[in-house]
Amino acid sequence: MDPAPWELLGEELGFERFLSVRLRRYRMPDGREVEWDVSGREAGVDAGVTVLPLTPEGRIVTIRMFRAGPDAVVTNLPGGLVEPGEEVAVAGARELEEETGYTCETLDVVGWQWSGASSTFRKYVAIARGCRPDGKQQLDEAEDCVPVELTVDAFRAELRSPGAMTGIDAAYLALDHAGLL
Repeated sequence: MDPAPWELLGEELGFERFLSVRLRRYRMPDGREVEWDVSGREAGVDAGVTVLPLTPEGRIVTIRMFRAGPDAVVTNLPGGLVEPGEEVAVAGARELEEETGYTCETLDVVGWQWSGASSTFRKYVAIARGCRPDGKQQLDEAEDCVPVELTVDAFRAELRSPGAMTGIDAAYLALDHAGLL
């Protein structure tokens, strides 16, 4: 049997920039009250999308870029924010082209997950097929993405290498849906 849910007593903004942190106060089933930091995005943006891009030859298009959290250059799947009112699949195709210069024949959204256990941010996962470098890379001012095609085996080796990649949860979900595990 599942535990009883906590009762939300109140919420206040603690911090807001690229990420937001809200302080939530809960009453637990046993009557104790606790405070919890909950992260999300700035107002109006509540979802992102991660794309597993597959070329006609079966290679995976990744990006190499600097990430501030690990303070290092790491491998990522392309993706980004879903703008308010934008369809997730449209956002996935847009982010794929902006970050890699690749376009796709099809893009299917296969699921979503919470960005973290203390997050209100949904991270959608999509699979793009028929990806080719025939678009135009258009990076944001704080992006420095370098597209790199990897074989499935090389991609799976990156996933298993500690610290080599971010977003591995979404990558595994996409590989599972693509039948590539």
